[in-house]
Amino acid sequence: MKMADKAIKYSAKGVDFAPGVKGFSAKAVEIKSPFSGRPEAHKYQHDLYVVISGTAKVKTGELSGEIKEISDGEYRSDEMIVEEEHVLQIGDSLLIPTGVGHSLIVESGTYSQWVFKIDKQ
Repeated sequence: MKMADKAIKYSAKGVDFAPGVKGFSAKAVEIKSPFSGRPEAHKYQHDLYVVISGTAKVKTGELSGEIKEISDGEYRSDEMIVEEEHVLQIGDSLLIPTGVGHSLIVESGTYSQWVFKIDKQ
């Protein structure tokens, strides 16, 4: 039984989300402190963060204020009603379901993670 055409390698040196199989893409990002990302939410994709190195905070909740759709299903705002705060360190992962607002904060050092985009089914 054939499951897939071939194995797919993702490289941390990639510059944008690399497609592999339908409904899945990935990229590695490195963020230097101080950094505080704008709150965002996705309508069609879950985000899965997998920490490579460093420490970051991810605030999750509901976007509020003026919410703009910057591309199909991609929303940004300058405000968010924070419901949870997650501290991420090497070896941790965080799944952010579609519709959940999230913002990444790096207070010191350099933080690296894989971001996997998984289409909502």
